[in-house]
Amino acid sequence: MFRLNLVPCLFVVLLLSACAESADHDMTGSAMRDSAGIQVVENAGPAWSTDSGWRLGDAPLLDIGRLDGPDETQLFQVSAAASLSDGSFVLGSFGSHDLRRFTADGEHLWTVGREGEGPGEFVGLMRLVASAGDTILTYDFRQRRFSRFSPDGTFLDARPLEGPSEAGFAFVESLLRDGTAVYTWRAFSRDDGPPAEGEVRRDTLSVQVLAAAGDTVYELGLFPGDETVVLQSGEVEGGHGVTIGSAPFGRSTEVAGGVSGIWIGDTERFEMMRYAPDGRLEAIARRAFEPVVVDDALIERATAEDLEDADDDRRQAIRRRWENVPIPPTLPAYEDMLVDRVGNLWVQHFEIPGAPERTWSVFDGGGAWLGDVVFPDRFRPLDIGDDYVLGRFGDELDVEHVQIWELVKPAS
Repeated sequence: MFRLNLVPCLFVVLLLSACAESADHDMTGSAMRDSAGIQVVENAGPAWSTDSGWRLGDAPLLDIGRLDGPDETQLFQVSAAASLSDGSFVLGSFGSHDLRRFTADGEHLWTVGREGEGPGEFVGLMRLVASAGDTILTYDFRQRRFSRFSPDGTFLDARPLEGPSEAGFAFVESLLRDGTAVYTWRAFSRDDGPPAEGEVRRDTLSVQVLAAAGDTVYELGLFPGDETVVLQSGEVEGGHGVTIGSAPFGRSTEVAGGVSGIWIGDTERFEMMRYAPDGRLEAIARRAFEPVVVDDALIERATAEDLEDADDDRRQAIRRRWENVPIPPTLPAYEDMLVDRVGNLWVQHFEIPGAPERTWSVFDGGGAWLGDVVFPDRFRPLDIGDDYVLGRFGDELDVEHVQIWELVKPAS
């Protein structure tokens, strides 16, 4: 029997190019073309000027997270967050297996949930969104289960994610406010036998959409999955065992959904495709971008960052990974995507080891590049509204915080 031990990785998607027949240029550096009904947007420059670009405020409006404080302020692996209609917000924690609601001023209102497989319990909470009436929708990837909670935290009901029947891994990439789920499906199979150690590969990834009502599923297509490397491969009791991890500077397929549509992108290039929920390809957005060359100094910084908090057993595996696995000549163009509440697409540039900040390019719902917004290092946005950014932050002592920042938008 062939057994696969998968080290968690990101999922990313291949972007397809389209041939344009006509082009319309605007004054922002974007050229919009149509090819067989698909809008192709070539962005040579941003729309924002130096004075009109968006930015974060000078300091967080709110910061929750203490090393020695009340239990509700001690955070552990916050994986999702959503603002509600009154300005309050709910946090979902993968580490503590619960939901916590706070007022806009940071006052704790309630905590519900615990580790377990019963109603309202979690073992792999990864997604959370506020739907109509501030009903809270969640997804637990280990149970492949959606749950609904009322605004006061009362458990309402649950339903499973119905995916393909063969062995594989389903992961919800985006949970939309109407309950639509965008998920990736990766089947674990290999017809040509077990892989060799050091082999770098990209398995096929299916991107699917589960409609909010009923069990209708639309497949958006098959794309290259994460670029992974075989760390160990050998005989074990009962068959052959394989340990797989993410490849150094590996390419991936990123998926994000929201009111503007479902965006899919292969991080090999700065290009993103927008699909309708029924599977129609509607637009392709590209951004001018100069790839970052990988040199010895960059590899040394990346290796040092990986080794910084690793124990002795992991340090050996990390060194083997960096020394024995082929390194690509350039970094991926980006590593993450998020659709904000009003439909803009935010794309995080691939993090350069040692960089003091993180850059996100912002595109409108049609694919025009508006400009870039800089976030502090170690800050990860979880929910972006019209005038705020809610996210997770880790300080110098590795204490976990949740912060709300003002999103400043100067008048054009």
